[in-house]
Amino acid sequence: MYTTMEYYENIFPYIYINMIKVGELSGSLTKSLEQAVKYLDESEALNKKIKSILIPNILQFVLLLVMLVVGTLFAIPSIQGVFDELGTEDELPAVTLWFADFLNQAMIYWYIPVGIIAIIVGAILFYIHTPKGKYNFDYFKYKMPIFGELIFALDFSRFLKAMLLNLKNGMRIQDSIEVSKNVIKNYVMLSIIETSINNILTGSSWIEPFEQSGLAKPMVTEMLKIGMQTDLTEMMEKLVEYMEIDIDNIMTKIMKALPQVVYAIVGAVLIFFVLVVLVPCIQVYMGNFLFSAYDV
Repeated sequence: MYTTMEYYENIFPYIYINMIKVGELSGSLTKSLEQAVKYLDESEALNKKIKSILIPNILQFVLLLVMLVVGTLFAIPSIQGVFDELGTEDELPAVTLWFADFLNQAMIYWYIPVGIIAIIVGAILFYIHTPKGKYNFDYFKYKMPIFGELIFALDFSRFLKAMLLNLKNGMRIQDSIEVSKNVIKNYVMLSIIETSINNILTGSSWIEPFEQSGLAKPMVTEMLKIGMQTDLTEMMEKLVEYMEIDIDNIMTKIMKALPQVVYAIVGAVLIFFVLVVLVPCIQVYMGNFLFSAYDV
């Protein structure tokens, strides 16, 4: 079934196809399908939570930027015109004058920032499509603030679940790892898994590459080591349960931290909007500049 689904990879998610592949190759298609459905449901629930936080705040952020630009381009010149007409010695705030000049220059020479941004974006896209760039970008995914720990935990958990299915169906550890790597798309995780397979061939520990990567938590690697000395299948069942609890805890932390980060960004833009646009408007409303204009 998975070979047919691979022809329609634009319809079926990569992870879903490869979870089915693991299920078919290991003889545990039912359990593999259950895992795939559970993964898709959890991913959809997580996406909904993140969207519920991000979308309203992104709309606020965009609205503030529009108000900031429109206010600077239209309101500030009008206020400056009033000051000049009355001959007052009062001046607009320095940050307002700086930002208005910046926007005027950007409108005149718009092709320069647009060209620079296009070059930067093109260079980044070209770099991440090279093998080294893809690897570094995938490593950044695991180390990025807020979401990095969750992305690694999800990938590692999927790999261990697939490996557990294979072990339960009597596969050797090497064959189990070889089949289970199909559920992973991240180059960093794949390189760790390939090193793990090579270690088995040379008689070394397959757990060592995960430990040396610095990405897996010590508790996880220690549980795998204990499993190798006792019953690996039984220990991995406990490890999968532990990782599910850990992923839930990470998600809870993200849901608490993400709003604070978004509010901080929106708050910074709001403060800048107040300094650039509202303060000059308040100056006009208060009318204090009239005293200077009439030498009072």
